Amino acid sequence: MNKHSKVLFLLFSFLFVFGFSQDPKFKNKKIYVSKENFKRKFEASDSLGNIIIGKDTLIEVLSHPDLEGIPVRYEYKDSTFLEEYKKVAFQLYHKDSADTKTMKYWKTPIKIYFSEGMDKKVIKNIMSFTKEIEGAVDSLNISRVKNINEANYFIYYDDDFQFSQKLEKYRKSDYSIYWNKKSQIYKGYMRIIRKRMFSNKLAQEKIKDLFFGSLGWFKRSHELGCNSYFSNCYSENKQMSEFDKQLLQYHYSYGICKGTTKLSFEAQHKRHKKSLKDGRTDIYIINN
Repeated sequence: MNKHSKVLFLLFSFLFVFGFSQDPKFKNKKIYVSKENFKRKFEASDSLGNIIIGKDTLIEVLSHPDLEGIPVRYEYKDSTFLEEYKKVAFQLYHKDSADTKTMKYWKTPIKIYFSEGMDKKVIKNIMSFTKEIEGAVDSLNISRVKNINEANYFIYYDDDFQFSQKLEKYRKSDYSIYWNKKSQIYKGYMRIIRKRMFSNKLAQEKIKDLFFGSLGWFKRSHELGCNSYFSNCYSENKQMSEFDKQLLQYHYSYGICKGTTKLSFEAQHKRHKKSLKDGRTDIYIINN
């Protein structure tokens, strides 16, 4: 690779990292894949060595024809913002664990089906809320469908048809989401306990709070004000603040690596920031 080469950091499945020349076809590249991806996709003879980032072992391999995606410039954020983001984006394995589970996000459009017992005014309020979310995050597409077979998100009361056996055991209103091996959410359920909802106002606020959390399996924070949707503090008057929007926008930004654990996230940002400090400004991310 010559001195005019740029560096491209790539996430493919869990993690691919490579550098590319100014050639638009990216012919001159180094590719690093996670250990698990190496086992699934490559032969032993493909290995050219390895490096370690956080808890991830990355194995250098020969050029692979299946690499695809659009490079997006790395999105820089200061340390203060990143610390706040990490508090809500990553779920712990347990309270004493050093690392976390991977961050989750929706890549496919969210198509909501409301049960027949849901009040029309509540539905209208919820859909207005989803439009506010869409306005803040370009990559989120949320709509209502009336055909069950077209839906991938179901919102219903406990005395309506039960779409999720898992949620039937819960005594409180809650949601359940499912994701694939890339940590991309593809289905969601929300069950509301009707007897706890003394008014449509309470019902719609509970649904909005749970729906917001299900956009990324977010961990609620003790440190944010009660009116924040990222706060675990109860409030009947939560509003999507500018900071809420910034955190959500960043979570869905394709200028950061998706599907990582917290330790991998920290290691990648440390590496990218060092590259910026060294004068290397062309840092890109590809999420696939």
